[in-house]
Amino acid sequence: MQKKITLGNILGEYGENYIRQNHIPGQERGLIHLLASCRTEVMGSHFEKCDQCGYLGKAYNSCRNRHCPTCQQKDKQEWLDKRMQELLPTGYYHLVFTIPHELNLLCLKNKKVMYDILFKAASQTLLELSRDTKHLGADIGLVTILHTWGQNMMEHPHLHCIMPAGGLSFDKGHWVNTDKKNNFFIHYKILSRKFRGKYLDLLKRAYNSGKLEFKGSLASIGAKKKFTGLITLLYSKEWVVNIQKPFGKPEKVLEYLSRYVFRVAITDRRIIEIKDGKVLFSWKDYRTNLFHKMKLDVDEFIRRFLLHTLPQGFFKVRYYGIFSSRCRKQNIETARKLLLLEKELAEKETLEDGGQVWTKQDSVWDEIMSNILNYKKPNCPVCKKGRLHFAGIVPDKHWLPG
Repeated sequence: MQKKITLGNILGEYGENYIRQNHIPGQERGLIHLLASCRTEVMGSHFEKCDQCGYLGKAYNSCRNRHCPTCQQKDKQEWLDKRMQELLPTGYYHLVFTIPHELNLLCLKNKKVMYDILFKAASQTLLELSRDTKHLGADIGLVTILHTWGQNMMEHPHLHCIMPAGGLSFDKGHWVNTDKKNNFFIHYKILSRKFRGKYLDLLKRAYNSGKLEFKGSLASIGAKKKFTGLITLLYSKEWVVNIQKPFGKPEKVLEYLSRYVFRVAITDRRIIEIKDGKVLFSWKDYRTNLFHKMKLDVDEFIRRFLLHTLPQGFFKVRYYGIFSSRCRKQNIETARKLLLLEKELAEKETLEDGGQVWTKQDSVWDEIMSNILNYKKPNCPVCKKGRLHFAGIVPDKHWLPG
């Protein structure tokens, strides 16, 4: 059986040559070396012990870098363990804010500034419209996740937003539900145009304050007249905001959270083979939901992967509204109590009317709690029932006493 090809394998075999032939910045050069060493003897090793049968084994250490597709699985589980504790017993919307392709190159050359603007424009759009009594009249919560790529690994900056179907009233005395008859409580054109206005206003401010760089091929739009022309063009376009109606079950919330938060530009499972200096990988056309194959020269494959290196210290997951870190715990407890109280009152009214209510096993909240307790799958190679846990670093043989 042919060994599965990973991104680390490709960078290990071809990365050094790519560095020599191209002017690679220090951060990206370090990333190539780090990902090539992940889970190899270069990183050292540690013991893992099963919590059921006591099996003790050794495994190579991980690089734990956020751009590494191998390491993201562990980080995903640790993050989910925290987020699942915060899920509310209600539906959740999934929204995607996308900026026009005319801004792709500007984003690549000004990542921190442009991506910060994307976070601000999308979050302010949703928070302000939700507080408007014409739409919801409540304070909502947002989990926002930045992606910068499409399935072909080219530039495609967009922001995934996950939000509960409702929000806390301004006095925090009750939960305000969205209209269940509609897929979303704000028309997408209202969202799209406000998002467009927010983004372009913030972009103009960044330009006027000298925060944007126009090097190389961007020099042609750096002059004020040219930049103003670009802004005018972008105002004339309809911007894309996709909205998905609330998920029906809690496991769908968990699925979307895990799917989007720790995804990187290319996953190992999409890499099919590398042969004659070319990488073959799969990609999905979301317009048709069909999978296809794409072949790239290995240098082009590496180049496209490195396009999506995030600036050091940049947060690709951010929280807003009632989920902002300053008051998240208190707001979640308040919202949870109000939603459960609302459910109890609805069940009582149903009983009084001679109807039938859900049993405890059928309640949304019990489903969520079940997922919290059981989402971690066994991974012990011996008993198949337990989970492996860190049990100490394997000492370097040079450190052992003689």
